[in-house]
Amino acid sequence: IPRSHSFPPQVGRVTASGTPQGTRTPRLGHGRVRCAASHQQWTVRNTQFSSFTFLATLPSIDSPPRIMPKTAREPSVAEVKFAIEPSAKRTKDKIDTPGKDGGEKHPLKSIQRGNSVLDLCVYKGDFDHAKLDPSQTGLLKSLEYRINFSHREKKISPWHDIPYRASPDTFHMMCEIPKWTRAKFEIATKEPGNPIKQDTKKGVLREYKHGDMLFNYGFMPQTWEDPCHVSEDTGFKGDDDPLDMVEIGCRQMRCGQVCEVKVLGVLAMIDDDETDWKVFCIRTDDPLAPQINDVEDIDKELPGLINTMREWFREYKVAEGKPLNKFALGEKCMDREYTEKVIEETHGFWKAAEARLRSHE
Repeated sequence: IPRSHSFPPQVGRVTASGTPQGTRTPRLGHGRVRCAASHQQWTVRNTQFSSFTFLATLPSIDSPPRIMPKTAREPSVAEVKFAIEPSAKRTKDKIDTPGKDGGEKHPLKSIQRGNSVLDLCVYKGDFDHAKLDPSQTGLLKSLEYRINFSHREKKISPWHDIPYRASPDTFHMMCEIPKWTRAKFEIATKEPGNPIKQDTKKGVLREYKHGDMLFNYGFMPQTWEDPCHVSEDTGFKGDDDPLDMVEIGCRQMRCGQVCEVKVLGVLAMIDDDETDWKVFCIRTDDPLAPQINDVEDIDKELPGLINTMREWFREYKVAEGKPLNKFALGEKCMDREYTEKVIEETHGFWKAAEARLRSHE
């Protein structure tokens, strides 16, 4: 089990991966967590697994740790009290102005594309995800690796040219990170054509240290969380990206794959004082799709999934030495009706910005 990073002395969290052999003892702050055969301690003896995370209170080196359930958290660390949150940050950047460093412009300003599949956003039924042709350049696991896209032999932007609606009742999602993987692939919002690439930090390719994704993760085309807009429901501005999609079906998707989904609910995550909506959805061809149509159906068919996903999003940055994420709206996963309002709002932000840019072409 690897050593952990940057935890307070009284709270420890371990993420382990691989095939453990025997018993290992990692140090956490000023205490220890010992993996052994005890009902209060974790047993990882000769067990195949991808990852696990647990929370422990560590009073001292001499006293045994108390393993806390996933729902038990230190109030000073994890509870959200929006009444005393600092006021929302409002950006001064406009759509047609350069970035703060005077260099890169807003991502919607630098788009380059071939002929769009649709004229803006009205559903016409002429997009066929089976006709979407991804092409790879560069070597996988390199800084140059990209996935570009064309549709019916025309180069397109997966963000701007794929319609957000697949039908009057369903939507499109593009997968960036397949479930059971951890390489942090994402759409390059500031590159021409908006290919998919692996994210980097200080020139190093990024992977989730917290562990593998438990779901297919991606984005909804033709949506944009406007950084100039402060949500009345969350009190924070948008994160300047398309809507994030969490697909909970049983099949693993491919990076760059587009599918038709039913939206089910949404979490209002607050990340670095920005609103970062997480839309729960399921593929229309998933075996469970006929039974799951709204957020309450998730609890019926997949009990515990929403809480597990919420805790994953809350904790995943801790392995990188960052604080826990927070949630607005009482941490509740809102229903389908509310989710579709969020989608239409963010689609409206994208449509307005797109229209302004096209008027200057």
